[in-house]
Amino acid sequence: NPAAFDAALARRGLAPLSSDLLALDEARRARILAAETATAEQNRASKEVGAAKARGDDAEFDRLRALVADKKAEIAQLTTEAADEDARLKAALEVIPNLPLDQVPDGRTENDNVEVRRWGSPRNFDFTPLEHFDIPGVKPGMDFETAAKLSGARFVVLKGAVIRVHRALAQFMLDTHITEHGLQETWTPVLVKSEAMYGTGNLPKFAEDSYQTTNGWWLVPTSEVTLTNIVAGEILDESALPLRMTAHTQCFRSEAGSAGKDTTGMLRQHQFEKVEMVTICTPETALA
Repeated sequence: NPAAFDAALARRGLAPLSSDLLALDEARRARILAAETATAEQNRASKEVGAAKARGDDAEFDRLRALVADKKAEIAQLTTEAADEDARLKAALEVIPNLPLDQVPDGRTENDNVEVRRWGSPRNFDFTPLEHFDIPGVKPGMDFETAAKLSGARFVVLKGAVIRVHRALAQFMLDTHITEHGLQETWTPVLVKSEAMYGTGNLPKFAEDSYQTTNGWWLVPTSEVTLTNIVAGEILDESALPLRMTAHTQCFRSEAGSAGKDTTGMLRQHQFEKVEMVTICTPETALA
């Protein structure tokens, strides 16, 4: 559906891509077809070489043997060209953003956001509120200086009552999702293969915001990566859907592009904990 695809990209302020993508795919398919055709011709000539030799037709034998050699070189070249076209197509497809739903309003900035609903009222304080790290009861248990000595900026060492509250919040969220919302608690690794990061769109776009180990694993920026990829490559029974999962994990982000007032205290840290929710369902029930 190239027209609908380009129209959806236009809503995101992007130029049409369908013609370029289809041209790349056509070139890739043409190389593959040519390689398969050359392979068939090589196989046919290879069979005929023996027959020519058996009947003593040296001229035909030499011609067929030369043809087999030529086809072998042609196949190698076409296979390489097909792989190159495939790599170009893959690279182009990897950076295409999700297409917006019809219900999503168009907009260029946050000023174009549409308010859907409102809950509660903003609080009016009769005092000047403190930042979370300036509250007297919190200060002894939130140690940024020691963390900087251990690991550098954007880390924290938690102690005493603060870590108890921190741990209790995670437990509270898990219990809420499990008992009230029926999600299944799931414990997953925090080191994943590149395929898992690609599977949730974290690669290639957010590579610089993620940490990779020297042996190729990635530290998850969110357990959405692992929870979603649990079903990657699987065929699911629709009657078993939806699968609703929650996980409490350590998360890691380099936060390469973030700066400013939202990085103080325990915000935008390189290592943090999060309770994530993921639902695996049919497209038709996704919005619900």
